[in-house]
Amino acid sequence: LTCKIVAPQSRPHWKPLQCFMRLKQPFAVFVAVYAAGRFTWTFSLGLHKDMGAADAALSTLDGASLKALVPNAGPLNCRGNWTLVLEQALDRIEAGDKTLDPHVVHQTEEFVTIHDGYPKAAVHLLVLPRARVAALEKLTREHLPMLMCLSSYVAWLLEQVEGRPGDPGLGWIHGLHSVPSLKQLHVHVMTLDLNSPCMKNAKHFSSFLPPFLVSLDSVISALQDGVFADRSLKKLEEDMKKRSLCCHRCGADFGRGFAQLKRHLSACTT
Repeated sequence: LTCKIVAPQSRPHWKPLQCFMRLKQPFAVFVAVYAAGRFTWTFSLGLHKDMGAADAALSTLDGASLKALVPNAGPLNCRGNWTLVLEQALDRIEAGDKTLDPHVVHQTEEFVTIHDGYPKAAVHLLVLPRARVAALEKLTREHLPMLMCLSSYVAWLLEQVEGRPGDPGLGWIHGLHSVPSLKQLHVHVMTLDLNSPCMKNAKHFSSFLPPFLVSLDSVISALQDGVFADRSLKKLEEDMKKRSLCCHRCGADFGRGFAQLKRHLSACTT
């Protein structure tokens, strides 16, 4: 067990305590975030050197609350190639298309939160910046203010959704796919059960664990340091095919037996 305490640099009323905890499996790295008297399991929320933009984002949410976690309305309709579905959704939302309302959980001037149409957990949300960024690899230092605001917004969202109906009470994770299947940058925010009818194979499961899932904190730090590693979809997919399937909560190893892992996830109480 390795713990690293990161001193908060945010507003006085927003004081998360981050503990980076590493299990025996090298990929099982999570963060316990303490906020408002409760622990939430997630990937790091990203407290950074320059929190001005993030503080501004938080100030717009002062006193705000998520009125309800609307039920998942299922997949979004898409015209043409399905990889464009999120870009099209943003276009439609900004054009005032009310048919998208059942899919929208929350929105601000900068971000829109919707349900994943094919949820891989009991609750699986996608946070989309309104700024058009095709993918992680397209990010530059110019996007840092937006990413810091995004980090603050995700922290606020996690606080709002925890304990809502549908939350199995196992904690939450968040992150970006290093090589996403859909265009338009988006952050996955989901419950830690990682167990739903749409979780159908080993690739689905592994894609929501490091190194395929990348924390906002690591993205921001990489951009700040000017080092942003190339990510090869082929290499990552090959790596996922070789990786043992281990329970991300208790560490039990099932080799490549996805069916056994799936049954275990339904019963694991860790």
